[in-house]
Amino acid sequence: MVTDAQGLQVTGAAESAVALDHAISDYFGWKGDPVGRLQDAVDEDPDFSLGSSAIASLFLLGGFRADHPRVATALAAAERAGAGTTSRETRHLAAVKTLAAGGIAGAIDLWESILVDHPTDALALRFAHDAYFCLGQSVSIRDSIARVLPHWDPQGENYGYILGQYAFGLEEAGELRRAEKIAHAAIARNAEDGWAIHAVAHVLETESRQAEGIAFLQAARPSWRRAHALAVHNGWHLALYLIEEERFDKVLIDYDQYVAPKLPGDFLLDLVDASALLWRLELAGADVGDRWGAVAAQWLTHVDDHVLVFNDLHIALAVARAGNPLDIERLRRSLELYKREGQGDSHRVMAEVGRRLIDGVLAFAAGEYARAVELIVPVRYHAYRIGGSHAQRDLITQTLIAAAERAGQLSLTRALLAERIAVRPTERTRQHYASVGGAGNFAFNAI
Repeated sequence: MVTDAQGLQVTGAAESAVALDHAISDYFGWKGDPVGRLQDAVDEDPDFSLGSSAIASLFLLGGFRADHPRVATALAAAERAGAGTTSRETRHLAAVKTLAAGGIAGAIDLWESILVDHPTDALALRFAHDAYFCLGQSVSIRDSIARVLPHWDPQGENYGYILGQYAFGLEEAGELRRAEKIAHAAIARNAEDGWAIHAVAHVLETESRQAEGIAFLQAARPSWRRAHALAVHNGWHLALYLIEEERFDKVLIDYDQYVAPKLPGDFLLDLVDASALLWRLELAGADVGDRWGAVAAQWLTHVDDHVLVFNDLHIALAVARAGNPLDIERLRRSLELYKREGQGDSHRVMAEVGRRLIDGVLAFAAGEYARAVELIVPVRYHAYRIGGSHAQRDLITQTLIAAAERAGQLSLTRALLAERIAVRPTERTRQHYASVGGAGNFAFNAI
C-alpha cells in the first residue's frame, strides 16, 4: 500500500505519493510549482486519480473557469482513474466536480467530511481553507483548522504551515493576540512561511500599527519574497502601511519594480493586488499616472470568466479607471449575460450583493458620487460574501467615505469616519475627520 507523508493511502505508484508530498509542501508554502509536480506524476502514472482531481481543484480555486481545457482534462483523467480508488479519493473527486458546477459550499462540505475521517488530509484542509476565503467565512477559516490541529504531529514537516493557516483564521475571526503569537511560532519554524508572515501583516494592519508593519515586512522581505506566489500580496500589505503614512512615491517605486513586471504572468491574486493598490493610492490623493492601462488590459482577458465576485469587482476597478468607454460597456454586457445565464454560489452572491458594489465603483469612477453612495450603503455589511479578507474589503469602506465626501454628504462622511476611527485610529483618519468638521471626543478609544 502506498501512503503519503501523513500515512494516508494513495492509489498509484510510490513515486506519485512522493510527488504529492512535494506538491502539498509547495502549495502550503506558496512556492515551487504544485500543479507541475502533480501533472508530471499523472503523466507517468494515469492511475494517480488524486493527482488529477487535485490539479482540477488547484485550477478552480485559482480562478480558472470549469470549462477551461486544463480543468476539463484533469477532471477527465481523474474520472478515468476512478476504479479502485479509496473512499477519500472518491470524495475528493466529488468535491471538485461540485466546485466545477459552481457549488463552493457543497465542495466545502465534502472536504470537511474527508477531514472528519482523515483530519491530516492536507489537500482537503487547504482546499477548504481557500474555499472559505472565497465565501468570506472568517470563523469557518479558523474553526476548520482548530478541528484537526490536535491530530497533526508538531514535529512534522508541514506543521508550521498549519499553524500559519490557523493564525490567519484567528486574525480574521478577531482573535488578534492569539493570531500574532501563533503566526510568530510558525515563522520561528520556517522564516520563509509567507502565509504566517501574511497573518502577522494582517494583525498589524488591523491594529493600525503602521510603523511596526513597515519594519516587520521590510526586514522579512528576503524571506517572504521566496514564497513567490504570495510575494506581490505581502508587498501589497507593506504598501497599505506606506499609504497610511502618505509615502506614495515609495509605493509607486515598489509597484513598478515588483508588481508591474508580473502582470503578464496572469496570476489573478497579483492582478487583484495591482487593482486594489492603484485604487487605494488614488483615494489617498496620489497620482498613479498611466499605470491603469496595463492592469485593465490583463484583466479584460478574464472579463467573461465570472468565477468569483471578488475578482469581478477588481476587474471593474481597473476597467473603470483605465477609462475606455468600450471596455466599460463590454464589462457591463458580460455582467448582464452572467445575470441571465449564470448559476451557482458566486452567481447568487453577484445577484444579491456583488452587482451593487461593482456598479458603485463604476459610478464612483465616473464621478457619480451620490449614485455610488446609493448603491454601496445598502450592501456594505453584506460585502463579506464576495470573499477576500477584512483588509481587502476595506477598499469598499474607503470608497464609500470618499464618495460621500465628494457628493457633499458631509454628515454621512463624518459618521463613517467616526466609525472608522473607532476601529482604525490612525493619525491620517483623525485629520480627515477633523477636516470635515468632526467632533474631537474620542476618549472611548482609551477605554
